[in-house]
Amino acid sequence: MKALLDFIPLIAFFIAARTHGILAAAGALLVATLIIYAIHFVRQKGKFDKQQWVVLLLTIVFCGGTLILRDDIYLRWKSPIINGIFALTLLVSVAINKPLMQLAMKDVFSLSMSGWKKLTVAWAAFFALMGILHYITAFTMTDEAWINFKTYGWIPIMLVFVIAQFIVLKKHINPALTDKTAK
Repeated sequence: MKALLDFIPLIAFFIAARTHGILAAAGALLVATLIIYAIHFVRQKGKFDKQQWVVLLLTIVFCGGTLILRDDIYLRWKSPIINGIFALTLLVSVAINKPLMQLAMKDVFSLSMSGWKKLTVAWAAFFALMGILHYITAFTMTDEAWINFKTYGWIPIMLVFVIAQFIVLKKHINPALTDKTAK
């Protein structure tokens, strides 16, 4: 349900960009994000995880900057910066021997510390790639290409990555998880 709700701001952005332009899309993205995060806040009993705080704060800053200064350059920087922050955070977690993917997926996979580090680095590389792709589409392509990629163009790339991850890691699925699904 959470993931489905998180698509609503993207849909609002896409519709507003197509019908009213980039500045209206920034407003729609900001308002929709605030509404969805209010729903998350209530459903999560008044708490956000760190990723949610990063996304919320950067959305406010970049959409707010776009609207106040009436310049879409700020909105164009949002996705490359968010993806860069996620990539850097994951790499730092590996460097300090606390791979974040272990915290996020310990109930799904049973891996050695080396495996968790490799998985975390793979996700860092994925976020770095997404940041680069968002940058390229935002600053070297047409507005239409950027809007399309920002809204839904990244989804097939993520699906391929996640499916490949599960294919590679299927033999490491946590036995407790498979026992629950068998019942």
